[in-house]
Amino acid sequence: MAGTLNTLTTEEKGPVREISRRIEESGPIPFSEFMEVALYWHSGGYYTSETATWGAEGDYITSIDVSTAFSTAIARQVLEMWEVMGAPAEFDLVEAGAGRGFLSKGVLSALKEISHPLYESTRLRVVEKNPHLRKRQEQKVFYYEDLSGLAHIKNGVILSNELIDSFPVHRVVMRDGVLSEIYVGLEGGGFTEVEGPLSTDKLSAYFEEVAIGFSEGQRAEVNLIAGEWISEAAAVLDRGFVVTIDYGLPARELFSPERRGGTLLCHYRHTLNDNPFVNIGAQDITSHVDFTSFVKSGEKRGLALTGFTTQKNFLLGLSIHEGFRTPGGEGGDYCEDINYNRSIARLIAPGGMGDTFKVLVQHKGLKRPSLKGFSFKEMSRCL
Repeated sequence: MAGTLNTLTTEEKGPVREISRRIEESGPIPFSEFMEVALYWHSGGYYTSETATWGAEGDYITSIDVSTAFSTAIARQVLEMWEVMGAPAEFDLVEAGAGRGFLSKGVLSALKEISHPLYESTRLRVVEKNPHLRKRQEQKVFYYEDLSGLAHIKNGVILSNELIDSFPVHRVVMRDGVLSEIYVGLEGGGFTEVEGPLSTDKLSAYFEEVAIGFSEGQRAEVNLIAGEWISEAAAVLDRGFVVTIDYGLPARELFSPERRGGTLLCHYRHTLNDNPFVNIGAQDITSHVDFTSFVKSGEKRGLALTGFTTQKNFLLGLSIHEGFRTPGGEGGDYCEDINYNRSIARLIAPGGMGDTFKVLVQHKGLKRPSLKGFSFKEMSRCL
């Protein structure tokens, strides 16, 4: 949204003031730098503050907020992965970008019911940048600021849910046949877009690798950090799986002319907008994941593709539909059972969460396994 401003005041603090300072000192900054400060600045960044961002009181709903059946289904897949690995006596379950840690803790709770041996073997490691969320100390749970703190995982699963979409992105545009970058500058007391040459050769190399071209005026986001993150995940994992759940597409779909405006979205109090220059530090900023580049980056570090599909297909492959309850059956509460069934339906809804979210699994140190999560209409060939 070129020319869209967020009027600043001298009283502004936190990320707004920090972004302004950087621009005043050095000129326009890459959008990736703006986004990094807006989301992760130590004083008032969206993901580093004490403000609730998830659930009914936050800005958006995740699958784990919709139904506990989600973590139970993931637990079934983790159990199968553990069995494929030969049921090692020591097993690490890592949730990266865990936030409240509800997903991994829900998985651990489900494992206690469906496989006590795996539950006893599992050490839960929660990776979370927010220092306020890392303060919690719980039995069987270990907290880390980033993946590098894990040092080494002999056998395990690294799990993330809606993490990669929140990494800071560069924004580019095709202008007069040349790929240019969109920077953030100051104008008339507020932030505005400024086009200029690419800030790094990695941006042009990125599109060369996925063999993508652009039409005149077409915009896109480039998530260079995603490649760095999956490389780091591969480096700390000796043997096991990386499970990535997020919204995104293969490169040829993500960067197609149908999405010529890009996919940048902001979430604020359960509403969507495409203006990152408002509610800075108080709204989420996201973009769709390029799963093609993500897989290629993992392959360079020894992570092989296990499978790629929609959340709907993945959960159906794990028989989540078998959890539907008979309303009022076996002494159950009729309304509670209906609501539970609706929550499962929402997770697998075509055209909704079921199709928007994708599940990518990569493996290391194993021959390509056949997992139940990909038994229902796998889409790996799309990558």
